[in-house]
Amino acid sequence: MLGELLREISHAQSPSEITRSFVTGYRRIRQVDMHMAVSVRGLEPGQYKITRMISPQQTRAGDVEDYASADPWRNWAQIPAHQSGLIAELISTPEPKLRTHLRIDDDPVLGDAASGLGSCLAIPLYDAGEAQNWTVTFRRDPEGFTHADLEQSYLVANLVGTATRNLLALQQNRELTRQLERQFEEVARVQQTLLPRKTPEIPGLSIATSYLTSQQAGGDYYDFFRLPGGEWGILIADVSGHGAAAATVMAMLHAILHGYAGPDFQPHAIISYVNRRLVEAELEGMFVTAFLAVYDPEDGTLRYARSGHNPPLLKKAGSAEVRAIDGQAVPPLGIFADGYEAVSNELQLDSGDTLVLYTDGVTEEFGPDREMFGVERLDEALRSCTGEPECVIDSVHAALFRHTGKRNRSDDQTLVVMRYLGKPGADA
Repeated sequence: MLGELLREISHAQSPSEITRSFVTGYRRIRQVDMHMAVSVRGLEPGQYKITRMISPQQTRAGDVEDYASADPWRNWAQIPAHQSGLIAELISTPEPKLRTHLRIDDDPVLGDAASGLGSCLAIPLYDAGEAQNWTVTFRRDPEGFTHADLEQSYLVANLVGTATRNLLALQQNRELTRQLERQFEEVARVQQTLLPRKTPEIPGLSIATSYLTSQQAGGDYYDFFRLPGGEWGILIADVSGHGAAAATVMAMLHAILHGYAGPDFQPHAIISYVNRRLVEAELEGMFVTAFLAVYDPEDGTLRYARSGHNPPLLKKAGSAEVRAIDGQAVPPLGIFADGYEAVSNELQLDSGDTLVLYTDGVTEEFGPDREMFGVERLDEALRSCTGEPECVIDSVHAALFRHTGKRNRSDDQTLVVMRYLGKPGADA
């Protein structure tokens, strides 16, 4: 019978289900005429509250639903505190009690409910070594319980108490997880509003982008912005880490870039300004990798500065050649202030060239064998397509799926693909 009771309790999904299984099963093990739960949690010494009770009438009817479904903690302030009567004597010391031949018809707290009851067991339920709660069981028989009953009830009640606390903690953790998931969803929603609402029409360029998020809010960021003289700024960046902190730094980066007012709009000048502002913000161990390019539609030149970011890849027009565009680089943003001297590099685009900017969530995605996707597979994905921006993105996504076998990802994956069409107005 005891084993059956414990098996039933193991199926419970809530504290009330545990209580229902315990009370129902306990009544099968031995006859009970009244049962109550008592708590001293947070009360003055000597005080107690009766948080649940099954009267003799309910016991005879087998009605345990009110007892099981009661939530005393929700209405804790309305439950009266007592410090006298039989219960006060039973809980005066934190040991299990067996009482026989009771005479409690005039108990100041139990009153008529205890009339005719002859014996009881009082079992302390320990929490962190303290008897915070008690279960008290009565029978009319003056010798209704034995010391064997006391030992068995002491063991079972504390097992059930531990299971209840664990299940309650699990429920609280689940609710906290749901709250965090909702917060991350909100952070991710706000984060994506900082990305370009639509791909801009930049003279001489065909552009496609892809921004695939992981299960957490992250720090990938790309942007396009007009510069004086008809030039365009093009950025891809990655904030270290995940979650709300990375998304917050990404928002800071967005604000800093869009607040830049010159006077120098060379890539190294913009990058140095951003670095200085992020260092002043004291990111506490976080940093940002970035690739910033300034594109001139007049002649197809691309001046760029790289701060710890993956070198973009260039697929040459009309060939299978794919090479990295690295040039001189500096450390990531937000780490060093002194001696930070960004450098502008220059690249001349030829008509039909395709430039691919990406974040490390692409190349560092693991397959089932724990092998990273890597730059070589990314190169091969570029060779396997025409060089049209949409074709590049589809080819990279297909290659990633072949490598991982899954649709989700461990990190944000961002691609910005640009094909140079030649000088506007000229034959491509």
